Amino acid sequence: MEAAVKGGDNPKECPVCLTDFDDTVQRPRTLPCGHTVCTPCIGKLEEESRVTCPQCRVSHDVPEGGEFPVSYIAEALIRMMKDAKVTAAASLPPSARKGKGAARAAGKKKVPGLSKKMCSFLEEQEATVMDAIATCREVESQLHQYKRTLTGWGEQQQQLESRLQGLVDQSKSAREIVELEKSRVTATEGKVKKGRQELQAVLETLRAPATDQEAGLAVAETVRCLGETEQVVEECQEGFPDASAVAAVCKVKMASSAALGVAKAVHMTLEVTKEELLPQSNPEEAKAQSDPEEARPQSDPEEARAQSDPESTIMDRLQLILTLSLKAEDLRSLTQPIRSLLQAGLVFAVHQVEGQRRHARISLEAGQLYLHALKDQPLPLGAATLQVSEVVPPSPPCTVFLDLSWPGRATRRVKIHLSPDTPWGRQFLLLCSGQRGPSYRNTNLLWVVRKGRLGESVIAGDYESNDGKGTSRLLSDLDKGEYRRSGRLGDVCGLRWSGHNRCARGLFGIFTKNRQENDMSGLVFGEVVEGLPVVVEAAKYSNIRKVTVVDCGVVL
Repeated sequence: MEAAVKGGDNPKECPVCLTDFDDTVQRPRTLPCGHTVCTPCIGKLEEESRVTCPQCRVSHDVPEGGEFPVSYIAEALIRMMKDAKVTAAASLPPSARKGKGAARAAGKKKVPGLSKKMCSFLEEQEATVMDAIATCREVESQLHQYKRTLTGWGEQQQQLESRLQGLVDQSKSAREIVELEKSRVTATEGKVKKGRQELQAVLETLRAPATDQEAGLAVAETVRCLGETEQVVEECQEGFPDASAVAAVCKVKMASSAALGVAKAVHMTLEVTKEELLPQSNPEEAKAQSDPEEARPQSDPEEARAQSDPESTIMDRLQLILTLSLKAEDLRSLTQPIRSLLQAGLVFAVHQVEGQRRHARISLEAGQLYLHALKDQPLPLGAATLQVSEVVPPSPPCTVFLDLSWPGRATRRVKIHLSPDTPWGRQFLLLCSGQRGPSYRNTNLLWVVRKGRLGESVIAGDYESNDGKGTSRLLSDLDKGEYRRSGRLGDVCGLRWSGHNRCARGLFGIFTKNRQENDMSGLVFGEVVEGLPVVVEAAKYSNIRKVTVVDCGVVL
């Protein structure tokens, strides 16, 4: 520890063990306080997920990955110092270099009796052991991260148990209130019954008095019974129901019912998850028992490979385990578990493009399902997935959407119905979903043609350079197809001209004013079915280039 306090005299060595840093085992790692310690010493200093700096004595939490960041600057400086020494040694005369080599040999530990070949073999074994040590450290880091995840889950579960226990305690208290109220009602019910029976007896006396004296006694008894009965009835009407008791019981009942509803939904989700994740005990038997034409599709081979891949990390495999596989009919059923997943943003469509897996979020808005453009994004824990091809048609007719926004205006949605049998419609669908890689997401509107006049239209869609000069296209022969000629307000058409360097093959136009009947466009492939006022308003904005397609996708 005294060496640690005096650390800093030699920046090449760890201030704790005084061993030179390297890029394998003794890697320099920087603590949040700024001091640097080698990897093995940090492991020795860790106590209860905290490390105390040996120099300034400040205590730090261990990061989630289990390792503090490597000081790449320190590693680079050490390599520079070593290279400088090698260069200096090379510039010395042979006699001096011989002396340096002798000094290094003198400082190196030797074992008499070992051959040169054996020494080389031992060096190879040492390198192998060092690689194994690095692998162990990596696995140790993965296990530490997994343990922290499990610890977090345990704490969350404990909190849930405490909350559930609190709900159970409240339920017991409510049941005791009900029993107490029930006993009060029973006692009062007996008093009322007794008064009714006494009044019934008095009624018989009043009906058959023999003398005036008997009649007087009967009247007196009647007055007494009426007074007592009226008092009991009044107490009953004033004392029941007990407002505080009823309110408390109703609130606990509502909370308990809601908790049971959530528990039921979770149970249904768990049942589906268990069905998806548990392997069949006998694949041949399972195959024989199921109809091949009605069998559920097999899991994605890429996911299965990744799950069994020894090079994948523990957390990667954990993610695969927690990923629930859905079918299109499961999604469209919109059962409560599926709704819960959609509302939590945990439903994604998976697509393989150019060897890379991409994910598209599926949302539920106003009872309508939307698939947003594919992104290079990791799946959150607990996500449910299905294939893009299960929910997105290979070609129109279908409906897509563009979300437009500009300064001072919130994002608003424009829905476009694409016509069948048009290459432009198929390309537009691909660029809204991102299935070929690029999409219209984050592109800007480019300009307004014939602004303020007949045939006014908004031009957009340069997904390559976003300035109208891109030349990429996804499909060939865009001009060939069953297009209709039109120029009505809301029509969406492809552009076939390329003058003034405007040659982007993804450009499209949306008419915001009707064209003249003798001036019709011939590449109409869709029409705006919702949100046309948004496009009309965008055409009037002072700077059309600031109108952005912040999102796009397909209406499912």
